[in-house]
Amino acid sequence: MIIKKLDWYMVRLFIAPFFIIYFTIFIIFMIQFFWSQIDELTGKNISIFIILKFIFYFGISIIPLVTPIALLLTSIIIFGDFSENQELIAIKSSGISLFRVMVPILWVTFFLSIILYLFSDFVIPKAKIKAKKLGYQISLTHPSLKLKEGIFVNLLPNLFIKINKKSINSNYLYNVFIFFYGKNSLVNTIISQKGVFIPNEENKSLQLKLMNGVLYSENLHENKKKQHSYQIVEFDILIQNFEIPSESKINNLNDYDFYQTLNTKNIIQKINFLKKKNHKDYKNKIYLAKLQLELQKKFTFPVTCIIMFLTGAPLGAIIRKGGIGYPTMIALAIFIIYYTLLTITQNKVEKAEIYPWIGAWIPNFIFFPVSIWMTYKTVMDDFDII
Repeated sequence: MIIKKLDWYMVRLFIAPFFIIYFTIFIIFMIQFFWSQIDELTGKNISIFIILKFIFYFGISIIPLVTPIALLLTSIIIFGDFSENQELIAIKSSGISLFRVMVPILWVTFFLSIILYLFSDFVIPKAKIKAKKLGYQISLTHPSLKLKEGIFVNLLPNLFIKINKKSINSNYLYNVFIFFYGKNSLVNTIISQKGVFIPNEENKSLQLKLMNGVLYSENLHENKKKQHSYQIVEFDILIQNFEIPSESKINNLNDYDFYQTLNTKNIIQKINFLKKKNHKDYKNKIYLAKLQLELQKKFTFPVTCIIMFLTGAPLGAIIRKGGIGYPTMIALAIFIIYYTLLTITQNKVEKAEIYPWIGAWIPNFIFFPVSIWMTYKTVMDDFDII
């Protein structure tokens, strides 16, 4: 009877702080995202409703990242308070071990891990699909937002643009380099000193006004030999139209960017397809690695939740500090180490330098033995918590 009351007491003690901490961390991430994107999203005549939708989809996508750190910080605070207020001493003196105190919250953590996997597999892919569609609509309405200085950007399936500079207060682009395919997949190149996009929604096309430049175009002569010729045209002003394909065509052509919008079943199907085709070219090798990494990530974050609890609970008992300040510093330090390892290994996976399953699981492989060791030592009183 005492054990059951203790279990319910621990669950009630855990739930309220967890949700408060969870939503606090979530809001911090959302504010950070908004401020990082404020220059791109505001002052461009973009509807506030579209901005809010974009932020909402981002919020859904960060839930797997927020959950482990919320569990870590909550467990440190709860068990830090227990240890600081000498409640653990009273519980242990009655013959109840620290691990038995952890069990009800551990079950809650298992339940949250399962929910997180299902959420990552069914909800997040749909949110990312909608975010990509929304981003595509924004890029058509405000194409200059997608352009990055000094980098070739695939604005449309057959259109690549590089600019050296774009003005902050206007839509003018400077030192524009355009590479696109015309009819019969013929290559066209435009180099211009200055350019500006002209809205042209009625004709389903992008219009770009270019000033002071040169157009290099390839022509095909329909004769028996199908000879090619090249034309060079210097211009002061050139209005160039680029046809906007249907959204479904965009999605198919940019399939390499859509691996994050797939659930577990679809990822496995694509992996098996690529393996059967035995694709050995570099592009397909990279895409296969990204698919395999995304598959592993479906399971790594739920496992990370359990690891973070098994790390935070004994750590809270050891440091004997409740409150917010000190536990927050420790939780942030631990999670920064974890996330840094995860980022480094994922980058190596995406470059096909290490196996995807290794890259996805290395942080957990490192933290899991540490969490088990800390839990064992704390339960056995090797850290002298009494």
